[in-house]
Amino acid sequence: MGEYLNRIELRDRNGDLRRLEIKYVERPWEFRQLVDIQASAWKMGKDRTDATPSHVLRAASDNSGIVIGAFDLDTGHIVGFAWGFLARDSKGLYHYSHQSAIIEELKYSGLGFRIKQTQREVALSQGLDRAKWTFDPLQGLNTRFNLGKLGVVSWNYIINYYGEMNDAINRGLRSDRLKAWWFLNSERVRRKARRELKSPSLREALEAGAVNVLEFDSDIPSGFRKVDNDLVLVEIPYSVNEARSKGIADRWREYTAEAMIHYMSLGYIDFEAVYERESKRIFHLLWRRPLEEILEGELPK
Repeated sequence: MGEYLNRIELRDRNGDLRRLEIKYVERPWEFRQLVDIQASAWKMGKDRTDATPSHVLRAASDNSGIVIGAFDLDTGHIVGFAWGFLARDSKGLYHYSHQSAIIEELKYSGLGFRIKQTQREVALSQGLDRAKWTFDPLQGLNTRFNLGKLGVVSWNYIINYYGEMNDAINRGLRSDRLKAWWFLNSERVRRKARRELKSPSLREALEAGAVNVLEFDSDIPSGFRKVDNDLVLVEIPYSVNEARSKGIADRWREYTAEAMIHYMSLGYIDFEAVYERESKRIFHLLWRRPLEEILEGELPK
């Protein structure tokens, strides 16, 4: 299992070319590097109580889990990773992907996408056709990555999933999460992997009949509207950190949670991220549509 799974080249934030191999993490000092990457990615500082320990990562790797890292061929250091474990529900086995992260200087390089696609390939090779994880629906980059680039879908919003968290990214904000499913061999996910299926623009979503259901008092969310419409947009802050600095992050959390829970209870599926660069606005797009049709890879028109 020491052979590489994917070999790639990309440029970091400084424009320097990085030669990388994505392969299984196997050695004790490699698992310890994954703890350091967690601490950096989630800005844990010296308090690493929420980091997954290296011995847990080692145990998962040795017992049907998937633990893969992106190794810098020039330094030998791991610069990104994803890991998860085998899980089961009423429909059978699936891969639960618990964490993925990359180092700061390789963010926005496309490495995260390549690691997740490698994870998908490994899961498929194990005979699995589903993966699952959670993500914070208030984080714009995570929303665009998970829904828009990977093609996950969600119909389950959980309030305060992890309870209080101590890292700098999550501290002081209720740890609400979306439970997301990645249907690994669906047409939707295959088209996302080939970068053929683009997320709709705000104009395209509105032309397809989408309605923004969040209400605002000036630029502060104040509630949501209950509408009978097949497509709804739920706006989230462009920057959670900016919302924190203004003291309104809790407001965003409260009203986006209420909107998503309401519409999901009526059978809507969160399936796309809508991003408008000019106005710096980000939305979740929810569709009242059978899951099977969404997974066929079509977008509303």
